[in-house]
Amino acid sequence: MRQAPRFRTAARALALLLALRPGLAAAAEPMPLRPELQIPLILKILTYDRHIESKAGEQVVVGIVYAPTDPSSVAAANEVGDVLFRFQDKTVKRLPIRYRLVEYSTPEALERTIDRWGISVLWVAPGSAKNLSGITSVSRRKGVTTTTGVPDYVRRGVAVGLDLGDARPQILIHLEAAREEGCEFDASLLRISIPVK
Repeated sequence: MRQAPRFRTAARALALLLALRPGLAAAAEPMPLRPELQIPLILKILTYDRHIESKAGEQVVVGIVYAPTDPSSVAAANEVGDVLFRFQDKTVKRLPIRYRLVEYSTPEALERTIDRWGISVLWVAPGSAKNLSGITSVSRRKGVTTTTGVPDYVRRGVAVGLDLGDARPQILIHLEAAREEGCEFDASLLRISIPVK
């Protein structure tokens, strides 16, 4: 679902304001792959989860969770939203794809947002390092698949991520996190992935 233009304008204005005031936010962690390369791969990876249809219901709703006080996080979230907007006529296992921008504040607020919008997948934006334990505690309790473009986040408990090695995308899967979030990835995906413990 496309965000209201006023929200997107306000979010970009906040990002610019914070960027002009050094010290208010730390630089976000790097993403080796740009969102326009990441998102198609992540959506393809989801098709290998044998439980995605039962977890998602009538549609796959991706929650783009970001740190609202980090300008890099806000910018990355908006970029991913722009890419997902272009994918709204595509499907994951015949389920339509929708998305929501989700400001992270507390685990309780995140859980309410997941329930409200029927979110079945979270994409965790850069700048979320200090929020990871809260995000993953909710994702495991709710059975929501976590994904990211920040490789270090997979090492810290996000289920699925992407890296770049030898100039080629690499799929990272945190096996324990994926299992605890209710994922069951097909062996054909696991064979071409890098397992993370």
